[in-house]
Amino acid sequence: MGIEIGSFMIPWYGLFAVLGIAAAMLLGYFLIRAAHMDYEDFIQIVCFVGLGAMIGAKLLYLIVSWKSIDFSRITELEYVNMLMGGGFVFYGGAAGGLSGLWLCGKILRLPVLEYARAAIPVIPLAHGFGRIGCAAAGCCYGIPYDGPGAVVYTEAAAAPLNMPLFPVQAVEAAGEFLIAGILCIYIVRCRQSQKTIKSIEMYLVFYAVLRFALEFLRYDDSERGMLSGLSTSQWISIAVCAAAAGIELRRRNTA
Repeated sequence: MGIEIGSFMIPWYGLFAVLGIAAAMLLGYFLIRAAHMDYEDFIQIVCFVGLGAMIGAKLLYLIVSWKSIDFSRITELEYVNMLMGGGFVFYGGAAGGLSGLWLCGKILRLPVLEYARAAIPVIPLAHGFGRIGCAAAGCCYGIPYDGPGAVVYTEAAAAPLNMPLFPVQAVEAAGEFLIAGILCIYIVRCRQSQKTIKSIEMYLVFYAVLRFALEFLRYDDSERGMLSGLSTSQWISIAVCAAAAGIELRRRNTA
């Protein structure tokens, strides 16, 4: 599924992923320049973070969806390519990206946290484009729903066909773009008033709350992993919010 140009097809998800990366790098350029940082160093950090994110996102997907993996076909190259080509979990990507950020700081001796605080809005911006790609491809689909904005797939990567579904991917994309905008405004105002920038913490909490709520509107339970009625991502969202609250309380107590 995608745009056909002669015998060549550009997949929808891949197209929007590329658009998201391009938009994120453009926004990153302005944010890094505004912070008077080196954009070439930012590019190096992005490479480490991007590689770590891809590895982490795939690993967590394989972990939470292991029950659906046909291990009897694991030696078949075509099956392995299909398994590795699709299916990524954002929180796994976040963990892998943080690992890449840490590794970059150790190897290149760069102030990676300062760069991350200055450019964190690029993540929800790129992620928002990725969710539009999900909507176009028909993965990460919503619950059955026949109200305003319902989508019906006649062909899809995973979504049930000819059934009205809630447009959860589009709603998450809108939420991601809103988070990116709020963070940009927050960073600029903090810099103008010379306040401490807590953009990373804000992003993690905003996204965790958004993801926790939207998980109830998703219908792909078999691919997300469920425990006690909540998905893997919801449990991680709870942990993220608890950790952020703990860090903030500790910071206030030691201030």
